[in-house]
This record gives sequence, structure tokens and C-alpha cells, in this order.
Amino acid sequence: MLVRVGFRTPGVLIAAIAALVLVTLVSVNSELTGAFGAIAGLWFAVHQVPLSISGTSLGVLPLLPTLVLVSTVARGVRSVVSETSTRRTAISVFGAAVLGPVVVTAVALAVAADASATIGLASPNALVAFGWVAAVHAVGAGIGLGFGMWRSAAVLALPDWVRDTLRPTVRAAMVLVAGASAVVLVSMVASWSTTEMLLSAGNGFVGVLGLTVLSILYLPNVVLGSLAVSVGSAAQVGEVSVSIFHTTGGPLPPLPMLAVLPEGAAQSVWFLMLVVPLAAGVLLGRDCAHRTFDVHYALSSVWLGAAGTGVATLVLGFAAGGNLGTFGTVEVTVWSLGLLTFAWLAVIGSVSAAYTAWRGGSKQPEPSEVPVPVAPVPAAAPAEPVVHEDRALEAEIVEEPQALADPTDETRDVEVVEAEVVEVPAVDDPVVDDPAVEAVVEEAVAETPEPVDAETTEDLPDTPSDRSD
Repeated sequence: MLVRVGFRTPGVLIAAIAALVLVTLVSVNSELTGAFGAIAGLWFAVHQVPLSISGTSLGVLPLLPTLVLVSTVARGVRSVVSETSTRRTAISVFGAAVLGPVVVTAVALAVAADASATIGLASPNALVAFGWVAAVHAVGAGIGLGFGMWRSAAVLALPDWVRDTLRPTVRAAMVLVAGASAVVLVSMVASWSTTEMLLSAGNGFVGVLGLTVLSILYLPNVVLGSLAVSVGSAAQVGEVSVSIFHTTGGPLPPLPMLAVLPEGAAQSVWFLMLVVPLAAGVLLGRDCAHRTFDVHYALSSVWLGAAGTGVATLVLGFAAGGNLGTFGTVEVTVWSLGLLTFAWLAVIGSVSAAYTAWRGGSKQPEPSEVPVPVAPVPAAAPAEPVVHEDRALEAEIVEEPQALADPTDETRDVEVVEAEVVEVPAVDDPVVDDPAVEAVVEEAVAETPEPVDAETTEDLPDTPSDRSD
């Protein structure tokens, strides 16, 4: 399993790169002499390792293949772990996912050094190559472990508001990406004539197809630059600098995707791009407030999600930049991109979360989630049975003798039995309010004997003479 995790994704990537190189060389009727060097160079390019071709430095590499690779590594790692996986298994899988590509990188460095005389590809710095390859696969493996072990005991031990932050953060990041992509689309439509002119410079179907594919590969780089401008930072391509407040002109590479860059000065309508981070912050705050009943937890979730998104944009901004030969440096202002992204999401998200909680849009607490203070109940002292005077009744029970034989004779002896009947109050009687009294009354009721019918034990005589005796 560890061998599959470590070498399956690199093997598939090498096979795809080899097929692409062979098709490209055959389509242009070129020799296959430098095929292995080209495969090694593309391996480095996918992992964002800066290259030097014929003395020209190429540090700006497309982000799309790298993002696809990270996603593939994450899916591969996620498929071999579960919530029942132990920490030792997770560490082993993570190590295999990083160590396998590092081994392939060592081979690629040797191939690039051997092919440097044929295709002019200089072998990159070994330490930089190993660092970039390990970092890319470590990010993918970490994401895969996170999603694969999301319901493990270690994750479930985290507070609920921490675990509930993931989905709102992802949705806010998607809003940022969608908004920046919309800005790029609008800019491309507005400058479509320039895009057509650059595409026509390809001189034939193969050239146009190559420029189109290259523009698609660099699309995430351009979207990241658009996001930087939307949050108030700046993007730079050589001498050209673009921000929401001002622009600086200069020469550009003949890449059709770069037609989205403005040709004139900054305009006031560009401030509409601030809607992108504003919408992401509002969505982040609302989602966090909907997932908890405590506004303090909602604000904590907002700040945690904003910090994670800011760090992600900072890392992507660093990976998207680099040197572009004679054109100079292509970059976004990394520190301001991460800081401004965090500030927009944190401030606007906090306001949105507080407003949502104030309007009653937060999660309703379950009865088990609300702590109810329980006061200690003092031990009740034994209480005397309570008998209400209005319920104590005295009655004389007179038992009449049996029917006399002579009804005319009214002289007879009657034995009188006197008894006192006390009515005990019922347990459910609302008059008794003390629980201790109720317990004592129940005990008294249980010990009360059953009523016994009293009857006279002396038989009355039947004859008048006997009665006179």
C-alpha cells in the first residue's frame, strides 16, 4: 500500500508527460534525441521548480498542472486512510507520499544533467528541486489525510466551532475565485481584439493551439493576479504594474491571456471589484453564524477561516511568481495579498456574523447544549405528619341491634362503640407543597391499616325476660 501511495501518482504523471512530449515532437517533425531531457524538464515545471533553458531563466510556471497534481495526490491518500486509521498509519502514508516523488526527482536531476548538452536545459539546484517537490506532495498528502480522517477521534476531539469552520471557509474561497474569474472574463471580452491579434501570431493551427493551451495553463496565475487587484493589492508583469488605484505600462510577453491587462490608466469603475472580497466576507460571516448559537464562537470561526484563506492566498501568490527572462519579474505583492485577504474576510465577516446573530439567524441551541445551573438541594429533616384540623372529623358510630322479636317493646340495651376517624391528606393534594412532607405522608398512608368493620360480639336475647336480665 505504501509503495502504491508513493509511486502511483508520479508514475502516472511521468507517463502523461512522456506522451505529451512524444506527440509534440512528432507533430513538429523533430528528432527524439532530447525526449528524456524534455520529460525531466516538464517534471520540474509541474512542481514549480525554476528552470534555465539556454541561459534564459524561467521561474514563472503555470499553476494549473500543479493544482491538478495536488488534487490527485490528495485523492490517492484519502482512499487509503479512514477515521479508524492510527497515527502511525497516517505518518507512514504521509511519508510514502512525499518520499516516492523525491526519489523520482533524484532520477530526473540525473537525466537533466545528462541532457543539458543536447537541449540546453540546465540541471536545477538540487536543494531547490527537492524542496519544491516535497512541498507540493506534502500539501496534497496533508489535504488527503485531513479529508480521509475527518471523523477520527483526534478531529472529533476539537471544539465544534473549529470543525464547523471548514465548510464556510471553502465557500468563501470559492466566492473569491469565482469573483476574480468573472473579472478576468469581463476584461477578456472587453479586449477581445487584442486577444485575436495575439492568437494570430501563432502562424498556423499548431501555433494557435499551442498558445491556447499555454493560456489555459496560465489561467490560475492570471486569476490570482485579478484577485490581488480586487482586494487592493497589486500585480506586476515586468515593467507593467496594475492595481485598483493606478497602472504603469510597459512591454508584455506575446501570451493571449495577458490581453486582460488594461491598456490605459486606472478608472473609477474598477472600484466595483471590491464587491468580490465584500461578498466573500458577508458569506463567511453568515455561514459561521448559522452553524453556532453563540456569537463569540461565530466570530472565532470567522477569524480562523479568514486566517486560513489569507495563508492560502499568500502561498499561491509566492508560487505563481518568478523571473521571466528579459521581461523581468512576474509577481503579485505577496504580503499585501495575504494580509488584505485576511482583513477583508475578518472585518466584513465579523460584522455579518454579528448582524446575522442579532436578526435571529443563528443556530438554535439543543436542550443538551444549554448548561442549566442546578442548585444543591439541602437534605430535608424528618417532618412530623401534618394533619389539618379542618379535615379531622370525630364521629360516633352507633351500631343498631338486630330486629327485635317484639316491635312494641322499646326497652332494649344498645352497645355503643365510639371511634375517631382521621382523614389523611392525599399525596397529590395541592395543600401539601413541601416535598419532604409529601414523602412522610406517603409513608404514613402506607403504614395505615386497612379499615376493619366493627361488630358486636354479644348476642341480644330474643325474649322479653332475657332482655330484662
